[in-house]
Amino acid sequence: MAFPNSTARRIVATVLLGTLVATGVVACAPGGPGSLGASRNVDAGGLTQVEAGALSIEEQFDLVRERDARMQELLTEAQLVISDGMWIWGQKGGAPVLGPNAWALPGMELENSYFLQMWRGTRPAGATGAKQDLEPMLDYFKAQGWETTVRESSGPNFEAIADTGEGFFVSWKVKANGIYNMEVMSQSYWGDSRTLLREISSRVPESEYDKEESAPGEYLPFPDWSDPIVYTPNLQDYGE
Repeated sequence: MAFPNSTARRIVATVLLGTLVATGVVACAPGGPGSLGASRNVDAGGLTQVEAGALSIEEQFDLVRERDARMQELLTEAQLVISDGMWIWGQKGGAPVLGPNAWALPGMELENSYFLQMWRGTRPAGATGAKQDLEPMLDYFKAQGWETTVRESSGPNFEAIADTGEGFFVSWKVKANGIYNMEVMSQSYWGDSRTLLREISSRVPESEYDKEESAPGEYLPFPDWSDPIVYTPNLQDYGE
């Protein structure tokens, strides 16, 4: 896939001594389309393990910031399709989840890879998890031109999942208990996951983690690399 922005392209160009340019080819899960991913074993950001490993922690930190910012945009826009009211915070986002997810590449492990995830929940009046409650998001996904899958699970619960084509998935899950979730998840990235988690989380004031609900568009503040260490997080909170 294309690199997130000019910063990512600069970093990659440095690593490859100017020999690599962004191609716009999507890196997919093993077995999926995307010739670059198949031939070079690149992650969702277009980096091989060697390329990602050559980046400094500060450079990797900046890549997480860019990816997190894009996910915030996707989540906010999706939430507003449903409601501009208050949403319950689930996975708060803002820091890597250690290890790969379903889109793992060969060799990805807890220490050398991560993914990003954030979701919010809402209780629409009278909601019972009806499949027709997927329709607003299905229409939205179609308007974006995203490939969409609908799944059913016990409950019954229904979920519409859209592939944005840039390494992220947006999902809308309607559940029989009346709690509906909007989620954005990335594919897997190469990176020093544990160090990144520590360096990011420790720069966010502890009080920021107390937020339980908000209107769309509010998130944990992503710190600057120059920010001081202000908090010792419980890393078990992030899927370790």
